Amino acid sequence: MSKDRPPGSSDAPPSGADRSCARVSDLLDDFLLRGPGAGDRISLAEVMDALGDRAFGALLLILSIPNVLPVPGLSTATGVPMILIGAQMALGRHGPWLPRRILATSFDRGAFLGVIRRAKPWADRVERHLRPRLPALAGPSAERVLGVAVMVLAIVLSLPIVFGNQPPALAIALIALGLMESDGAFVAAGLVAGVLSIAIVAAVLLGLGQAAVAVAQQLIG
Repeated sequence: MSKDRPPGSSDAPPSGADRSCARVSDLLDDFLLRGPGAGDRISLAEVMDALGDRAFGALLLILSIPNVLPVPGLSTATGVPMILIGAQMALGRHGPWLPRRILATSFDRGAFLGVIRRAKPWADRVERHLRPRLPALAGPSAERVLGVAVMVLAIVLSLPIVFGNQPPALAIALIALGLMESDGAFVAAGLVAGVLSIAIVAAVLLGLGQAAVAVAQQLIG
């Protein structure tokens, strides 16, 4: 999304404190500019380096997008880091940290950056509806509770369930957008979507369990 720039400004990505408060479209533009590199794989360490000093919401958004659209095979690789991020939010940390072993996790660079590019037009449209509101749901005091919600949703996302990854990933993405833009309405939407996604996955698991029991009864009978 193009924006008018004041005289003397450049097209270079924001840095330092400016990067921590950049809007969603700025985040994706910046990430796509910094993400390309050598090799066919991109590691979580490179993802975090590309995001710089941004807070939890930015990393959650980048990791959830490939599961919303989705990219096959990334649910566990992105879900486990999000479980750890949720735990850190619940414990009151001010920024994300991941252990070296998790940072070494890598994805196909072309597929990962390609899905971020595909998400960019959607992000531009969603951004028009984001604005600071309902601060009690999006402020620092709410992050601990939201961290628990992210943990639960990321655990569900990590399960190897066909079509079971998109609903919790969408819920996490909405929460992330709300945190980035201090928009409690989007956080609330993410929490509602999270409850629905857990219900959907539970129904799928129940159906699979009943089918397995029926098959077993047929075989035994």
